[in-house]
Amino acid sequence: MSALSGPIRAKAHVLHRLRALLHDEDFTELVTPVARRADLGPGRRASVSLHEGRYLRAMIGPALRVNVITDLPRVYEIGPCFRPEPPDALHASEFTMLDLYAAHLGFEELIDLAWRLVGPHLPSYTAERLSIAGHVRDEFGIDLHTEPVGGLHPRMAARIGADPGEPFRDVLGRYIALELEACTTGRAVFLTDYPTGGDEPCARLAPGTSAVLERFELIVDGIELVHGYTDETDGKAFTERAKAVGLYDDEQRLAQEAVEAGLVPAETAGLGIGIERLCAASAGLRDITPFLQSPQF
Repeated sequence: MSALSGPIRAKAHVLHRLRALLHDEDFTELVTPVARRADLGPGRRASVSLHEGRYLRAMIGPALRVNVITDLPRVYEIGPCFRPEPPDALHASEFTMLDLYAAHLGFEELIDLAWRLVGPHLPSYTAERLSIAGHVRDEFGIDLHTEPVGGLHPRMAARIGADPGEPFRDVLGRYIALELEACTTGRAVFLTDYPTGGDEPCARLAPGTSAVLERFELIVDGIELVHGYTDETDGKAFTERAKAVGLYDDEQRLAQEAVEAGLVPAETAGLGIGIERLCAASAGLRDITPFLQSPQF
């Protein structure tokens, strides 16, 4: 097997197994627009010169969710996404994502599905779980199940030496990367129970809690491989949280309007898998470059 054909065959094998499992789980494969109408703000999308102006998608999400209807309760797409950021061993301007949405799929069922999708490609790992809310309780004495985020922001910023004026969304992301993701070397860890105020405001507030979201990320050997969440069913709460962190955009509005109109069920769950990252992890690499698109083009 040549140096070129090896990664191509490996990626094809991963995609085949993912599609086969989703087929068995009654998911329907869709294709949604790569070039979108909405400009989501500075640095989030690359523009292209198409009819009426378009922007290359950075994620598949909202356009997939609005296809979750009575006759199509489970849908997925595997396709390219684009982010205008400098490439490195784990990031690329163009990469492949698998995104899925399902109606009436519970949070624990979503985590189980995520591991059934990626676990077969990671035979040397056993899935573990770490509750961020539990970590916050142990390290900062704040129980997010019964208390608001409150004073967590300045204390978390001080712990990592961040500017106390830095938005909590950014502080939380850096803290998790430094204090939790960095400890997953040689492990596959589901980070769960994210605090409110982070970068996934559409995630559902866990029932009976003050500030815990039904959101997870699967970190494998320090690298995010999968993210997932159940959607917030309270439209007002979702809108307020999204606007508070500057992430309420036209596409989320369209999805919310479809829910309010009764066209799409409110109780949906979604996840995304970075295909090149999964291929790299399966091969024991920390470099997605061999699995990217043909560089000569």
